[in-house]
Amino acid sequence: MATERCGGVATPRWFGFALQSLVYLAHHADNGTRCPSGEIAGKCYTEATLMRRILARLARAQIVEAREGRDGGYFLKKPPSEITLAEVYRALEMTDPLYAGMMDTASCGPIGQEMRDAFTEVVQQSEQMMMEQLGRKTIADLIRQVYG
Repeated sequence: MATERCGGVATPRWFGFALQSLVYLAHHADNGTRCPSGEIAGKCYTEATLMRRILARLARAQIVEAREGRDGGYFLKKPPSEITLAEVYRALEMTDPLYAGMMDTASCGPIGQEMRDAFTEVVQQSEQMMMEQLGRKTIADLIRQVYG
């Protein structure tokens, strides 16, 4: 896996942290209020460095905006109802799709290679269905589920 531009390789775990950070920003930050990456990381129980990497990708994708300085921090660039989970997934530019772990066992030996070839179509269809479902859900949907 190659190192990404912002200093780390995005993994499926990043997707979970990205969603948590966006729900937190949407629910806890009033219009114009900025949240520092350390605060967001603390609420998501992860390291501030990792959270900054994730937020940098979300900023490049125009999902969040970052402001530097003493009063700096992150805030959503658009309403939560306009941010789809598919948009977040694509913004992270993950090197391995979520199903990658399933394919790890199919890399060695003749049976493994045959299984990999046979399973590739199923995996590709699953990924397409997942992206369609992620496209139907928004951060606002998650907020309603989490905070009622």
